[in-house]
Amino acid sequence: MSPQVPVPYIQVIAENWYPYSYEENGVVMGRATETVRKVMERAGYTYDIALYPWPRTLRMAQDRENLLISAMIKTPERERQFQFVGQVMEGDKLYFFGIKGRADIKLEQADDAKVYRVATSQDSAMMDFLRLHGFTDVQPLFDISLGFKQLRYGRIDLLLTSAVNVAAHVRTGDIEAGSVVPYVWAFDAEPHMAFSPQTSPVVVKQTREAYESLVKEGEIPVFGSKPFCGMDVLTSGLEAGCSAEIDGGTGGDR
Repeated sequence: MSPQVPVPYIQVIAENWYPYSYEENGVVMGRATETVRKVMERAGYTYDIALYPWPRTLRMAQDRENLLISAMIKTPERERQFQFVGQVMEGDKLYFFGIKGRADIKLEQADDAKVYRVATSQDSAMMDFLRLHGFTDVQPLFDISLGFKQLRYGRIDLLLTSAVNVAAHVRTGDIEAGSVVPYVWAFDAEPHMAFSPQTSPVVVKQTREAYESLVKEGEIPVFGSKPFCGMDVLTSGLEAGCSAEIDGGTGGDR
């Protein structure tokens, strides 16, 4: 970095999204967080990382420069709004989940879910997917954990979320293993780090160069669309279902 150019301070923000980003003993950790730290340090930036609810994270990114969202699902619409740098960890699979044993729910493809009451995270890529595909009976959730409660009490029929997210709630005991099952696949998601639109193109360029150099050296793998782990996480939890990938991945932080 040229000595004439002041080293920028980068505000890194993320939602509490285990195992991508989460707090442990007052420190933000996670597989995506580890990738971001490597990139920030290679670029030579000063930075801090904080967790916020996803709707607030998006609002903050609308009007602040030098702000980096550490894990955002990449979509064509978001590519027009934000400045993407690179993928921060393996992909995830999104499904319409429901309570096990609902014989009245019969789905062969995602469009079949339109006749049911669906909930998903507010301001999320899942909400964008539902809107794009013409879903009308949709409830936005500020906190996805509310969706599992609504499933349990029959207030919604389906919850659009990821396999890893369900496994994370099994891990914490919020839901019983095997009680929530996937009815049909919706789409695959790849989490990326992305700068706010106000951030200088110079900062974005330098960050991309730092990211690409780490990939070239093997410090960051080429993640691609490979999913984080198999569907067995829904019954066994993240530690049991994904332990081999966690131990062999770039994070190793939990």
